[in-house]
Amino acid sequence: MLKINLKEIVKAPDDWSEIFDYREDLDKLKDALKGIEAEKVILIGNGGSITSYDAIYDAVEPEIPSATVWTMEPDYLAKVKKEFPKDGTVVIAVSKSGKTLGLIEALLFFIDYEIICVTESKPSPLYDMAEKMDWKIIPHPVVGGRYSAGTSCCMVPSHLAKIEIKDIQDGIIAGYELKDEAYSLAKYYFDLEEKGYDEVYLAIYSNRLRGFQNLIVQLMHESVCKDGKGQTFYAFFGPEAQHHTNQRFLGGKKNVIGTFITVTKPENDLKIEVSDELKNIEYKGSKLDLLDGLPYQKALEAEYIGTKEDADAKGVPNLTIELDSISTKSVAELISFWHLTAFYSSNLRGVNPFDQPAVEDSKNITLEVIKKLKL
Repeated sequence: MLKINLKEIVKAPDDWSEIFDYREDLDKLKDALKGIEAEKVILIGNGGSITSYDAIYDAVEPEIPSATVWTMEPDYLAKVKKEFPKDGTVVIAVSKSGKTLGLIEALLFFIDYEIICVTESKPSPLYDMAEKMDWKIIPHPVVGGRYSAGTSCCMVPSHLAKIEIKDIQDGIIAGYELKDEAYSLAKYYFDLEEKGYDEVYLAIYSNRLRGFQNLIVQLMHESVCKDGKGQTFYAFFGPEAQHHTNQRFLGGKKNVIGTFITVTKPENDLKIEVSDELKNIEYKGSKLDLLDGLPYQKALEAEYIGTKEDADAKGVPNLTIELDSISTKSVAELISFWHLTAFYSSNLRGVNPFDQPAVEDSKNITLEVIKKLKL
């Protein structure tokens, strides 16, 4: 269950998009993948085609090993192929348009593997490659990549990695019910941007939520930052970030909004044990004995509370998003909550939440550079 501790939750406007009503036919998808058993999974894609899967996979930590390929860096490609040999590995290439050059370049390195393509059912380079090579093609619906967590884009690799995709779908639906909370967060950011707060610092207090670092940054930048509008988002993990980014957050320019993401109930209820020979060692006027028996989760919470209360005392705006616990459903709920936050944030600024013109411009320039290299 997701909670957000804003002082005021306001009713969301009637703004909506039909893409949030899309529901993948899970039985049909499972039938299409019947007979495909993966001992290991490689997902190739960029941006929204991979961020949702990464966020879910990292959080639930299934037994099936998985690698995500988002680059054509030769050393990384060689490393993945060494760790994920052909036998028993299934490669999933995801691109809605089927025209992502970097994906095609990386995919060619795994050309002799078992390959599944998730792409739109119309002629494109990726679609044409799949037909020529007789690879399985799974249709990608008309839902933009960064909003596609509830579609085949994320469901295909998740199913092959033995993640329960019905839980993903249920979580996505639950997150889309948090319209008022998402709009309130979007408006909170928007109102503060109007006052000069043009940066948002995400402090994530769970290593299992590491996939949200890329997911949230992509959603907010690609959806909102257009026409000279929108905030810069950056994410680090607490408490490690307290040893570097707290200096920026609390001691630098007063243009940063803090957003803490915490988890209340970990799976492991571990406690600190201090042996008798160490209990009398002094620490800042106390002794290490004070740590004995302290749950590690409480120690982590103390780090978060220390930063939050310091921010409050210094008048630095901040809020907390809290997950009760980490599960496939709760993580999917957090993903779709951020979908709505990006959507409402775009609407508040009068920009299109579904396009990415600056991204497309750089892709076109990249192709021209490659053409010149081949001359």
